[in-house]
Amino acid sequence: MGSTLRRVLVGFGIAMVVSIPLGILMGTLRSLESFFEPPVILGLTMPGLIWAVLMIMFFGLTETSAYAAVAVTIFPMLAISIWQGTKAIDKDLIDMSEVFHASAWSKVVDVILPQLVSHLLAAIRYGLGLAWKVVVVVEMFGFSNGVGYQVVRGFNVFSMKTVLAWAITFLVVMIIIEFGFIGWLERSVTRWRPRVEAWRR
Repeated sequence: MGSTLRRVLVGFGIAMVVSIPLGILMGTLRSLESFFEPPVILGLTMPGLIWAVLMIMFFGLTETSAYAAVAVTIFPMLAISIWQGTKAIDKDLIDMSEVFHASAWSKVVDVILPQLVSHLLAAIRYGLGLAWKVVVVVEMFGFSNGVGYQVVRGFNVFSMKTVLAWAITFLVVMIIIEFGFIGWLERSVTRWRPRVEAWRR
């Protein structure tokens, strides 16, 4: 499980590091939006299984292939989420920052990123879920450790208990990540927002 978790986090981290700045640039500069939109959209349509096979063929059965498969699979989804979120930002705040001669860094950190919180959280939530699936597929192709390897090992000896045990372990880890880490992160970064409760009938 530790090997699988490491592959998920490293691949996801690489995708986030690339997709956040690219998504912001696509949402603010029309020329970059026109240039990157077609490949990003095309990348979104590529199944994760195909990316996994291609990365294994390119890098072999190495850790790099697992990291790359996760990164290239979830990158388009993350980039599109940040891109669309940036386009939805209140332009008046951008104009106000320009009036006060804010630097480019200040605009990103103090104006753009706070308004992208909900989009970032959604990207993290869906991206991590997809990353887990891709890593398990990669590990099934011939890795000697990880959840995918254990599932294939159980399948080869027709051990239903082994397969179900790892499936349940997988679900438990996902629940911990969703309601533990992501839930805590969401509460922390949205603490400044006023709480609005809907009327109950």
